[in-house]
Amino acid sequence: MEDRTRAIGDAADAMTDDELETAIAALHARERELLVAGDSEAASALMGTKFVLLSRGSRSICRKSGGYGVVPGR
Repeated sequence: MEDRTRAIGDAADAMTDDELETAIAALHARERELLVAGDSEAASALMGTKFVLLSRGSRSICRKSGGYGVVPGR
């Protein structure tokens, strides 16, 4: 699992902010579809992936804001 998480994180690091936001939104939508369909196991797996992307996105925002978590001008 650690190798998979690292690979997802590396892919997220290579994404632009817009690509990362799009990927997170798509994963969230699919996760909801799976939950509605009753497939909580698959939804849980996607949630793990989504959290890796969210954590990378948070770090990106933090770096851009000088460590304060708020991007100037937003």
